[in-house]
Amino acid sequence: MKARKSVSGFRMIFGFLGVFLILIGFLTALPLIILIPYPEEVGAALPFSITAGSDIVIGLILYFLFLFKRHPEKFKRHEESQLLTLIWIFAIISGAMPFVIASGSLINMNFSKAIFESASSYTGTGLTGFGDYIDVYGAFAPHVFTYHRSQMQFIGGVGLVLLVASILGANAGVKLYVSEGHSDKLLPNIAKSAKLIFGIYILYSFLGTIALHLAGLPWFEAVCTSMCALSGGGMSPRAGNIGSYRLLEGTKIDGCFFPVNSLAVEIVVMVLVVLGMISFVLHTFILRGKFKTFFKDCETVYIAITGFIGVVVSYLGAVFAASATLGNFDFNGGQIFRDVIFYVVGSFTTSGFAVTGPGSSYHLIAVDGAIALGKPLLFVCTLLMLVGAGAGSTGGGIKQFRLVIAIKELAHSYKHRMSASNQITPNLIYRYGEVREIDDETAKEAKNYILYYLGVFLASVTILCFNPWYNVESAAFDVASSMGNVGLGLIDYTVVPKSFVEFMPFWVLSLDMLLGRLEIMPIFYAIRNLREEAAYQLELKRAAKAERQTIIE
Repeated sequence: MKARKSVSGFRMIFGFLGVFLILIGFLTALPLIILIPYPEEVGAALPFSITAGSDIVIGLILYFLFLFKRHPEKFKRHEESQLLTLIWIFAIISGAMPFVIASGSLINMNFSKAIFESASSYTGTGLTGFGDYIDVYGAFAPHVFTYHRSQMQFIGGVGLVLLVASILGANAGVKLYVSEGHSDKLLPNIAKSAKLIFGIYILYSFLGTIALHLAGLPWFEAVCTSMCALSGGGMSPRAGNIGSYRLLEGTKIDGCFFPVNSLAVEIVVMVLVVLGMISFVLHTFILRGKFKTFFKDCETVYIAITGFIGVVVSYLGAVFAASATLGNFDFNGGQIFRDVIFYVVGSFTTSGFAVTGPGSSYHLIAVDGAIALGKPLLFVCTLLMLVGAGAGSTGGGIKQFRLVIAIKELAHSYKHRMSASNQITPNLIYRYGEVREIDDETAKEAKNYILYYLGVFLASVTILCFNPWYNVESAAFDVASSMGNVGLGLIDYTVVPKSFVEFMPFWVLSLDMLLGRLEIMPIFYAIRNLREEAAYQLELKRAAKAERQTIIE
């Protein structure tokens, strides 16, 4: 039997990229299934067909050129980071193209805003410049495009490369999966892990859809909201986000058996976003009934303590802000608590849903005479968004586990300095059902990543402060939201940009979303490896030229 030729380097990377493009092409065409219940939106068929067809054709060309009947070798140093970066870049471009093709007279999107929308969707962020919601009169194909956004969040939340990793096999698949920031290994086999993760994901989405429908949402809205909630997204089918259902309180819509109960909707959404922020490994403990192991885990303890402190501080700040705005204490303390707890939960779960739009007396910031919930809530939300969700979850941010490691390392260092010189105290942590000692490499990685993350955060805030849309407060809040893949924002991104100064934030925040989702380092590794490879190839050409010159002489 004739052995297959091996392939490595850029050829292998582009071959794998071809496999991904074929897959993303079929996924891009999937929203057209919405045309079955909504045939009047058939105008959306062309933008999605063109995009999906282009993805598949380009993917097939790359596959047959570089990978067909060839045996891929193992990834060399940081090559998996190059493939990971290319996968995400092409996924974002592919997700943006239906908006771009339908832009102009059909939909209010240009290229910058479309890239922003796609990046926000795939990274599970939720910041949006979309304007064609299902409750907006004259919107172009709102159900198809709304489902497209929800599907991108659903796929991006669980891990865009998980699909590809399960196809590539053990060697390439595992390295690619880990390079996306997943340190959790549910099962030894990547394909079985992918099956288990998607099983957990689909189960929760199904249960969430049922619960939201019983709370009064039509099936379409329940499906989209459940998908976005579990993925830690925050994009809603309605213009006023989750706050829209407060205006519909007690009414029946689209033939639903139950009238809308906005409180029930918000509770279901909060349960889903909390499930989405938890590591997939911890989910296996819940499903197996090991509740003691789950509640003792360091991330679970962090969630409980941080959530409690965040709600208390934010609620007190909101009460003082409301009383100062009204000039007395004639305000609705129950509604303030309801709004505050929703935003605190949304911030540390990186969900990004909003309730202080239409139908609420209270807002994150004072707009048109509305009552602001106070600066303490903004500050708490900013901090929580910077930290983000659990390691190995659908959320972004620094990640709770890294912060816990850094805090434990700081406490251990202080304890060590205060103890007797001959006393050795182990630095222990409870993680995934067992007590572990924090090694120096883990502590170093956590501290270094926190510094990298804060460095990118400060640089982005500085850049945005040159834009007239922002002050320091709004820039810090929106950058924290983008890097943490949250989706809460203080700026209205549906405004159409008209100049470079205005559309520049779309690109800065899109890059922040990608950096936050990929945990920064893979992109840096990819760029560095590309530069080193280019320098190496240049050196080879110089050496060959010098050798030819020597032969001639």
